[in-house]
Amino acid sequence: MYNLGIDKIILGTAGLGGVWGNVKAEESITTIEYAMSHGISAIDTAPAYGDAEEFVGKALVKWEGELPKISTKVGRLKSYKADQASYDYSADGMKRSVENSLKTLGISNIDVLFLHDPAAIPTEKIENVVSRMRYFKQNGFAKKIGIGGNLPVAFAPYLEDDVFDVIMEYNRLNACCIDALRTTIRSCENTHKHYYAASPLNMGLLGCNFQEFLNFPPSWLDMKSIEKAQKIDAIAQRYQIPLDVLALRFICTIPASFKMVLGAADHEQLKSSIHAIEAGILPAAIYNEILQTFKK
Repeated sequence: MYNLGIDKIILGTAGLGGVWGNVKAEESITTIEYAMSHGISAIDTAPAYGDAEEFVGKALVKWEGELPKISTKVGRLKSYKADQASYDYSADGMKRSVENSLKTLGISNIDVLFLHDPAAIPTEKIENVVSRMRYFKQNGFAKKIGIGGNLPVAFAPYLEDDVFDVIMEYNRLNACCIDALRTTIRSCENTHKHYYAASPLNMGLLGCNFQEFLNFPPSWLDMKSIEKAQKIDAIAQRYQIPLDVLALRFICTIPASFKMVLGAADHEQLKSSIHAIEAGILPAAIYNEILQTFKK
């Protein structure tokens, strides 16, 4: 089976930037440094992730090793709430955003620039927005461009052409959902695109807040996901493996080509997740038992 090692992990910075709750700047910066020192060689951020770009930029200044690959996004504006969004997909607004990202991060160009939240773009404006993304790549602002967010139907043609290099989706490849395997990942393999799987713990449902999420489900969680998570938790308890560890090791065991965007709220949470990944793939019996839950 495919072993997703630490070299396949991308550090996600939404939590470190403060969109899931208050954070301390030094703790977030230290966590980013910890990730780099433990072999994570790619970092994903966005203007919409609170102060994440600022923290990444400060960590890069202090870092003495080889610089990681940096991806950021454009279109969704700065916010400190994950469920509150505002957008600017105008040509001038997108250019200002990218220039500000480069300045804040302290880099000369972006390794992957994602178009943030494609579902928020009015259908009649899609072509102009995509044209602007091409502009950023053609003029050296970004080495690669990608789509950052679950794809609406109007973006289906862009899975088949060569405009975008990378596709990032959330909650589409984890222990609660493997829909991406038969859809987006398959398309990416056929068109030689890279696939990034974000929210490996289903936005925290499969993490340390499992019981709290059951008692007080946040607005972005549907009942189907909660019911699925309960089945996964039962398997975790049977094998005496912490739920988050089981969920991360499950993703590491999936036989497909992708990278995982691993988020964390602080240094200890990231340390725990790295240890889970370093534990390696799941035994076949446990992996297959989880797969069986998708057939019921």
